[in-house]
Amino acid sequence: MTKRVLNKEKKRTDILDAAYELFTTLGFARTTILGIALKAGVGKGTFYLYFDSKEDVRDVLIARKSSELLLSAVESLERHIEETGDVMNLADKVLYATDCLITKLSKDIALLQFISKHLSWGLLSGSKSIKHEDDEVLDFKTFFMDIIEKEQIPIDNPELMIFTIVELINSTCHNVILMGEPVTYSDYKPYLFRTIRLIIEDAING
Repeated sequence: MTKRVLNKEKKRTDILDAAYELFTTLGFARTTILGIALKAGVGKGTFYLYFDSKEDVRDVLIARKSSELLLSAVESLERHIEETGDVMNLADKVLYATDCLITKLSKDIALLQFISKHLSWGLLSGSKSIKHEDDEVLDFKTFFMDIIEKEQIPIDNPELMIFTIVELINSTCHNVILMGEPVTYSDYKPYLFRTIRLIIEDAING
């Protein structure tokens, strides 16, 4: 990779990092493109070489953060299977990854506040908005479908099942973690997991 390319990569990363810091401290509405550019140490014109708008930066950040959360959960799942030798079915794997994802968000409230209104989009479709070739991305549908295809699990309408589970994760993060309603995550977790397991088992047996 040439020095020129490396410099372009650094500027893009600096803009994203600056935007994330401002979005999570000032809020999206109060953050301006000029503010992002100044924070990143670039000119306003340079900003537009990489992104079309403030919304464009937000969408890329949401997609990247969602993908990073899921990649981290999958890595933890794979490490758990390798270290313990657990034989896990589809529901077990999904619940393990779900718990990793929600637990991580519960420990990073600034990230959760930034991402919560768009978490479903980020987990389901966000990766499609990342056009940059060096970004490693993963969405929930790909995670699911890889397991389903690898283990040859017959499921009708897997997209509907995936959508429903992601919506449950999203509502849990917003209502239970952020709003603290109706109970704590540790109290709600058994109900959430039972529901997700039933959805998966019903999709397989249906």
